[in-house]
Amino acid sequence: MKKKLFIAGVSLFMIFQSCTNEELSSQSDPQMMKTEINSSSTAGRSASESHTLKGFVANQLAIDAEIKTLLDEEVNINYSAIQAGLGNVKTNEELEQLYRNANVTHAEELVSLYKELSLHTEAFIKSNKDFYSSYNEEDRARLITAEIDSQIGYHEESGIMSKANCHANYVKASNRCMRNYAITMSFAAVSGFVSFGASTVIGAAAATAVMIACNSDADEDYHDCVHAGGTP
Repeated sequence: MKKKLFIAGVSLFMIFQSCTNEELSSQSDPQMMKTEINSSSTAGRSASESHTLKGFVANQLAIDAEIKTLLDEEVNINYSAIQAGLGNVKTNEELEQLYRNANVTHAEELVSLYKELSLHTEAFIKSNKDFYSSYNEEDRARLITAEIDSQIGYHEESGIMSKANCHANYVKASNRCMRNYAITMSFAAVSGFVSFGASTVIGAAAATAVMIACNSDADEDYHDCVHAGGTP
């Protein structure tokens, strides 16, 4: 299972990375996406809050957490079906249908959250021209990552994991998964170029698949540790 989920996650992420500019320009109308999001529940989050780096990261982390909560409630997702079908998805509606066909019960909610994240990313990019003119992409990635780490209280721990404390190892690994997920979901903001259409939403779905695979690995490693005699 661990290997299968990892391959699925990486494959889906590579689909997003390989999108061409031509594909991006042919996606759904960003104004239509904005209307859809504004008319739906967004847990009190406003796009205006994402005009600052701190506000943007806070909103993104809240959305990431909601996505993780919804996925934790899923019990019968067919990840192989998602892997096989995502390369053919061109619209948000097709993504939602793919999720439904793969037994995702929260398909509509997940796609809605991906759309909302795109809206907040757009708000941040359009409100921070100096951020993109003053810093290159590497520096932008460093600054956004630093803000993510600050808000989640992440500190890289030195040394190898303890073979005896399975739970501590699991928590550490899971925290890394969610940190990397947050960083990946901020890639559009780092680049400063995004279509704000279906490609962005599909990219979020791909990043989510990688996060699922990572947490699955952490869970399997935990059980392997316990079976090997470690402390649960």
